[in-house]
Amino acid sequence: MENLTESKTRKYTRYTKKQVNELRNALKTEEPRLVIAKRFSNEWGIPTRNIYQKLNNVAKTKRKYTKRSPKTTTLANVTKTNEGVTLTGDMVNVLDMLKQPTKVVMYNDHVRYYYN
Repeated sequence: MENLTESKTRKYTRYTKKQVNELRNALKTEEPRLVIAKRFSNEWGIPTRNIYQKLNNVAKTKRKYTKRSPKTTTLANVTKTNEGVTLTGDMVNVLDMLKQPTKVVMYNDHVRYYYN
């Protein structure tokens, strides 16, 4: 009877912050999780299934970073002439629908229109 109660008890494994960080760093490599679990099992003396489960839990909380790149589109091409500035492109259609600007400021790489 005593053997049955002993086999049903659960043992919980506590991981230190250092161990969790090592698991996170190991997840960054593209090594399979089972191989990582076996390696740390031999190092730490913890059963492989416990480490494998912890790896899966850590992987769920790990952030997935994607590199963002700004999207640029050419709305208007600005060309300087002796008479002033000439706009060509999609922005010309948008400016035609708006009222006349009260102020126009020209910079080296772009033009700003101010409306009141």
